[in-house]
Amino acid sequence: MNTYSGSNFDDFLAEEGILEEVSESAQKRLLALEIEDIMNATSQSKNEN
Repeated sequence: MNTYSGSNFDDFLAEEGILEEVSESAQKRLLALEIEDIMNATSQSKNEN
């Protein structure tokens, strides 16, 4: 149960007209972090050989 009154952060972003932009930016950042993790894992496995 949410004990806070008012809207959630997504509602605020939507009211400001920036929900889509912020969501896209967050998805791009997540993708970049996932790619970085894969690259680091690949680099470590190459260094072990």
